[in-house]
Amino acid sequence: MAKVTVAEQMDKMVAVLREWQGIERKSVEQTSEIMESTSNSYVRLIMELIRHDSLMHHRVQQFLIDTLTRDAISLTPEELAVVWDKIEAHDQAEKRVIELAQELKQGTWSVLQKQLVDYLATDEAKHDELMEQLGKVKRGMYPYGA
Repeated sequence: MAKVTVAEQMDKMVAVLREWQGIERKSVEQTSEIMESTSNSYVRLIMELIRHDSLMHHRVQQFLIDTLTRDAISLTPEELAVVWDKIEAHDQAEKRVIELAQELKQGTWSVLQKQLVDYLATDEAKHDELMEQLGKVKRGMYPYGA
């Protein structure tokens, strides 16, 4: 079996990301069509949430494509140091919001409200995980004191 080169791996990643972007664009179209087809505020909100996520997925995919085809990702310790205090403050706010979401989940009785509170809690947990990953990046930059 022939060994796959880095260039071939990168080409494959770009191809997969572009296909995925096509699916996300279709999702944006579909959710927009559904929103236009109903006046139900609950269905419209769910479609709007999915549409927004699809737009953000497309943006992240394009960023990844750009890092494979144009500019590598970079982050210096100096760049991170400039904003780290603000990042830590934001992380504390995220943790408080997660506590609030858990409190709401316990007191929510409507199935529809519960779904939305669960959505918010899951999204906030995702934000917390992104912040944790950023912290790991920082610790990797400063292995002796971060």
